[in-house]
Amino acid sequence: MLRTNNKKILTLIFPLLFAQLLSGCSLTRVSERSHAREVESLNVIGMSLVAAKEKLSKEGFDCSDYPETNRVQTQSGARTLIQLDCSKRSLELICPQIRYAVLNADPQSFKVVLVGKRITQQACF
Repeated sequence: MLRTNNKKILTLIFPLLFAQLLSGCSLTRVSERSHAREVESLNVIGMSLVAAKEKLSKEGFDCSDYPETNRVQTQSGARTLIQLDCSKRSLELICPQIRYAVLNADPQSFKVVLVGKRITQQACF
């Protein structure tokens, strides 16, 4: 009798464990604080936009090919800056977490003056 109950429990546990490992949530997701520390540790402020893009690419971020010009609200007021989105995905197969580092560069010097960061927790389809 005890052996039959153990077998039922194991047949329930294995599919659940497999589903958890397939999603990868417990292994590859990071917190907002960890992502902020990672982006800050890159130290790209003051670098050229091209050099900063290369540095992020070496750290596993995938950067867009073309930067955009947008108005950005900073502590000193609204400014027109060149923005380049770079992202890194978690290894989940279903609804991965996407972590962004947004490089904001001065349009005259093309030097990075501000780095934004955000996380999309579940990027489903």
